[in-house]
Amino acid sequence: MVDSTPENSEKRPNRKYMVPLALFVSGVIALALILHWVKSPKPIQKLVFEGLEVLKPADLMGFLEVDPEKIDPEMVGWKDWEKKLLTHPRIRKVRVSRDREGFLVITLQEKVAEFGVHVGDMLYEIDENREIISQNQVLAENLIVLSGNFPVTGNVVQGTQIEDITKEMRKTILSYPALRTRISEVTLEDDGDVVVYLKSPFRARVFIGDKLDFYSMRKLYASLAYLETENIKASTIDLRGEDAVYH
Repeated sequence: MVDSTPENSEKRPNRKYMVPLALFVSGVIALALILHWVKSPKPIQKLVFEGLEVLKPADLMGFLEVDPEKIDPEMVGWKDWEKKLLTHPRIRKVRVSRDREGFLVITLQEKVAEFGVHVGDMLYEIDENREIISQNQVLAENLIVLSGNFPVTGNVVQGTQIEDITKEMRKTILSYPALRTRISEVTLEDDGDVVVYLKSPFRARVFIGDKLDFYSMRKLYASLAYLETENIKASTIDLRGEDAVYH
């Protein structure tokens, strides 16, 4: 027999509130555990570099003054690494983050060297804005070196001469990509004449004249195509006249 008197009904807990209460308490506990899990990453164990082009992890560790053999698990200075890495001449953007597994992830965007520039006893790498990204430490491959008495102000190679040469060489490489691996150097002589030095398919000097333009570089490309087809090797190519002359 079930006792359903009003007195006994009031004494029994109302079950319709028990389940939501239990779920609420479980949720609070789960949230506390998640917060503890998020706020307690593992000690720093490893540095991970992403986005590297020509830079090496060892280069950046040296720049950051970090011993790769003795990484401090409790280091806190990494929070200032973004500012420090942005002072590196080869780095355009950087982001440093720490994950739960104890990894410091350094994601980089490097500046791309477009040309080498030889001025006096200095050899620079410059980007598309003619900003210097290295001095006497060329890391990029197949860079065409532009030589001349170009003024350098601050961190930029200045002047209309270098501006004109880079513009014409940029158009040349875009139209004739094969020339990138054939030309080693473009020299602006003191008398204003331009001389191109080839490294492939043979070593040779090419006399362009007093004006470096797209027409003269197209003429060079056609001359090289003919010489390669005919298996002719030349030590000098003179493009100053209407017809190319080979020696």
